[in-house]
Amino acid sequence: MAKRRVVLGLIAVAVLAGMGLQATGAWNGAYGWLRSHVPGLGASAATAPADKGAGAALKPGAGRGGAGGNRGPAPVEVAEARLQTLQDSIAVIGSLAAQESVVVAADTAGRIVAVSARDGATVKAGDELFRLDGALLEAEMRDADARLRLAQTNHERNRTLARNNTVAQSNLDQSKAELDQAQSAKDLATEKVNRLTVRAPFDGALGFRQVSVGAFVTAGMPLVSLDQITSLKVTFAVPERYFTTLAVGQSVDVTADAVPGKGFVATITAISPVVDVNGRALQVQAALDNTGLALRPGMLVRASVMGARREAVTVSEAAIVPQGNSSVIFSVQDGKAKRQVVTTGQRRDGWVEITSGLSAGTQVVSAGATRLADGAAVKVAAPSATE
Repeated sequence: MAKRRVVLGLIAVAVLAGMGLQATGAWNGAYGWLRSHVPGLGASAATAPADKGAGAALKPGAGRGGAGGNRGPAPVEVAEARLQTLQDSIAVIGSLAAQESVVVAADTAGRIVAVSARDGATVKAGDELFRLDGALLEAEMRDADARLRLAQTNHERNRTLARNNTVAQSNLDQSKAELDQAQSAKDLATEKVNRLTVRAPFDGALGFRQVSVGAFVTAGMPLVSLDQITSLKVTFAVPERYFTTLAVGQSVDVTADAVPGKGFVATITAISPVVDVNGRALQVQAALDNTGLALRPGMLVRASVMGARREAVTVSEAAIVPQGNSSVIFSVQDGKAKRQVVTTGQRRDGWVEITSGLSAGTQVVSAGATRLADGAAVKVAAPSATE
């Protein structure tokens, strides 16, 4: 019980000392209570505080350097707002497509007797890909050829007789009509025979063929795909708000995740005349040279449409202080900070475009702006150039 009273007494002394009491009576009262309850506590164990004790140490003006909390000018770094040549860009996701793409099909029915198409091969326009059995059509062509020769002979005979006035003009006209019919029949038979051979319509790369020798195909049946990949189309959608910034002939920077570290340049060739009502976006198509075959149709690409160049005021990104919904910078005028609300534009590589609220050449705070207020005294520590 005695120990408990001792502890309580010590706590009371500590509280009185912490409150900075300057009245020696309160201290002596607490000290006397301790002496009466703690045997052996002599005068050397505790002494009453003097007038300049703990309480005196907390007088107003002490602490904080004895200056009453007054601070000097805030140290800051400044940089000059300057003009830069900027170029607007619209970053979008797009995809690649072959400049020309078709599924080669048979023009007529028949059985395949020869396959020249190899999977993945590069072909030229007019190269033979497949050939169908043409025995029947070739027989028809020979019959038409024979009829044509007979019609030519009859017509030549009638012409000779007509010059001698030994045959009526009607006979000459009839032989001419028969000759024309025979010629048409021969041309038709020849065209049917030609269609037995399936050829490449343009230069390109073949896909995987879907038929083999011996397969019977019908007219329109797909045989193999053909894509022209030396020139590709970049297709992408742009939000409608950029409609006025797009034009045919603009450059488009293209990168592909499949080909890291390499960039490509495309040129806008067509802009859709209609805005998609679902996504409020405008479809754009650009042409890309792929002579090196570094890209393939179907790849995902990142496209950046470059706009017109313009001059703009820029400052260091560190100079912008967000305050609510506003962007604020502090300029330095006559040793004081001046708060200015600005409108920002592009942000890139450590700098920010200022579209309004600031003139080029103004000295703005680039370090230490977050602790400033309008009219605060500042001391320029070291000027730095805008990056």
